[in-house]
Amino acid sequence: MGDDTISNRSGRSALNRRNFIKAAGVGGVALSAGCLGSLSGQQEWPSRPVEVISPWSAGGGADRTSRAVADAAENHTEVSWNVSNQTGGSGSVGMNAAANAEPDGHTIGCTAPEIALFEHLGIADLSPDDITPIMQYTEFPAALVVSEDAEFSTLEEWITYGQDNTLQMANSGFGSSWHMAAAGIASEAGVNVEHISYEGAAPAMTAVVNGEVDCTAVGAAEVAPQVQDGGLTALGVAFDQQVESLPNTPTLADQGLDISIGSWLAHFAPAGIDDELKQQLADVYSAVYEDDSFVEFMENNNFIRVERGPDELQDFLDQQYEFYGNLVDELGIEEQ
Repeated sequence: MGDDTISNRSGRSALNRRNFIKAAGVGGVALSAGCLGSLSGQQEWPSRPVEVISPWSAGGGADRTSRAVADAAENHTEVSWNVSNQTGGSGSVGMNAAANAEPDGHTIGCTAPEIALFEHLGIADLSPDDITPIMQYTEFPAALVVSEDAEFSTLEEWITYGQDNTLQMANSGFGSSWHMAAAGIASEAGVNVEHISYEGAAPAMTAVVNGEVDCTAVGAAEVAPQVQDGGLTALGVAFDQQVESLPNTPTLADQGLDISIGSWLAHFAPAGIDDELKQQLADVYSAVYEDDSFVEFMENNNFIRVERGPDELQDFLDQQYEFYGNLVDELGIEEQ
């Protein structure tokens, strides 16, 4: 995944941005809680269960991958890791809860491009400056999907319909990364869209299946099971190559819509944790990234593994903040 998650390779519009690249990860070392305490010379961490706050509903990519991280982390510490779902405000409720928790390493947050969007859209007073980045572990190319019963079953038919009618397009919340993906795809296609917000990708997909809306753009890996099992039809993937999760779905670019856009996920600690604790967290997360159970989960569910450690992730977040500020202006999305 690259500095930005959108590009228009034809150069026809201002949406021409850097493409996804994959960061090479470095394996970590499994450390026990006792080891960590003796190395730091401070109060042992972790000294009680660790809570990971997923800011979106159960069943979506943030929830599922955070649970995989938590399960693997228990192999490298001597406490339990639990995931809670605190939804609302396009993810700002859960991210704010984690960002404002006690900076003792026992509360972790899950974040995504939304952290770089909240201030630009007036959703929340929350930005990359308010968190301590720990690790990015995945990226999600966007897939454009419709109900299998929709009157359009190809990208060309979807565009033709959307140019003559208004498409109702679900997203995972106003100002969410999937809202940006939907808006970017719709803008590039020249279709008319009414954006309908839900509390996460999972309910947005359900709304399409149930016929409440016409379409949505969410992570390819997230939507793959419903495409494979029936209920949804994938019209294209907004990536520079076909993805394993949707092997029979062409890219949008191969169908003449030259846009690549998506999302990513990372975990963070509250701002203000000390450097030793930050390194302890980073060491555990490095071990988690290489943990057999985590690797197996990611591969079995076709999640793309990408690793950015604390420093690289901080630089990436700063770049995303600038990028999404420009994108909001280019797409003409007004503050809420």
